[in-house]
Amino acid sequence: MDELDDKLVIKLTVGKQVYPITVRREQEEIYRKAAKAINDRLSRYQVKYPGQPYEKYMSIVMLDFAVKVLQSEENTSAEPYRAVIEQLTRDIEEVLGTQG
Repeated sequence: MDELDDKLVIKLTVGKQVYPITVRREQEEIYRKAAKAINDRLSRYQVKYPGQPYEKYMSIVMLDFAVKVLQSEENTSAEPYRAVIEQLTRDIEEVLGTQG
């Protein structure tokens, strides 16, 4: 399949703006979900804290998503398992060493 055939232009509304974005076909759904998540969170803040400047709502939404990304990265870190793996490696090496 030609690379251009693999892409399409979609229009996403994020906040008050419409953005034409070229995406790979298999990524269309994730882009639409992302735009919906942003708009849902934006609406929630506008209802909960009325009368704020629009830029403030957008900034808080961006902060929320940045925190989620960073928390997700921490949660997928292998660091908590490193000590366990090191101990298991020592145990295996000890067993193998005593068999020889």
